[in-house]
Amino acid sequence: MISIVENIDRHSFYRDYVKPGRPLVVKGGISDMPAVQKWNNAYFKELGTSVNLPIKTGDVSKGEKVMMSLAAYAAQLETYERELASGVTPAEKPAYLHDVPIFHIMPHLKEDVSSFPVSLFPSWYKDNWWKFVQFFMGPSNSLTPLHFDTLCTHNLFFQISGSKRFYMVAARDRDKCYLKSWRWAKVDLEHPDFDQFPLLREAQRDDVVIDPGDILFMPSGTLHQVRGLSASISFNIDWHTNASVLAGLISGFQGAPSKNVFYNAVTAAGLYLGIPSRYLLKYYQSYLNYVS
Repeated sequence: MISIVENIDRHSFYRDYVKPGRPLVVKGGISDMPAVQKWNNAYFKELGTSVNLPIKTGDVSKGEKVMMSLAAYAAQLETYERELASGVTPAEKPAYLHDVPIFHIMPHLKEDVSSFPVSLFPSWYKDNWWKFVQFFMGPSNSLTPLHFDTLCTHNLFFQISGSKRFYMVAARDRDKCYLKSWRWAKVDLEHPDFDQFPLLREAQRDDVVIDPGDILFMPSGTLHQVRGLSASISFNIDWHTNASVLAGLISGFQGAPSKNVFYNAVTAAGLYLGIPSRYLLKYYQSYLNYVS
């Protein structure tokens, strides 16, 4: 069962959720953040004329992309949602802007995320938390198939605009999800086929809707499938504790790509040896582009 609270302090967060590996929603945890009021299609249509980004087309697990300006993409989303609202069937659904290191590309946007809950992260991340951010923007009914985060990180997900439904499976039940590659699963949690995938019946499955201003915590290795219930803007940070980074290193013996071992080793050097992130980010930065 996914816990839902209205606020959380650092001590309780680590004691009750991070260490035991329990998912959590903090309702309205960032509702006072300026981005929750400001970020929408019109905002990025104005700001993004000179910013070209990779937009994922089709099944996001396949990584196929087209380049498009953020302004053109926001305009496309705006038209699509307007047609849906008026009862018109749009000719084509827009692609999904997925896993983009937005604050590297548009650093001025950091002004819109003041009051960010940096205390929820290990100290290694605090000074440069914004460099670890991945940005998401997509239309109604967008779908990310079932997967877990490739470095076996914890995931703090911040919903800015619109709503999403997360379907989750506990990390310990990964083998019941019929993986087809290192991190992508064959099963569809919205329409589970227990005849074809009988072990899925035994998996611990949960789902939850997150709305603007909400924070979702998913423990290391949690499998998740995400449905956009409306046009949506959000971002997340993948992050490690001392315990989870060890799991990430061990994943190299379990089929993880060799790059994963490298990125987890970089993080381990920071967490265990105390090397500040400012010295290690040059080795980690390519991971953010590698994911997207």
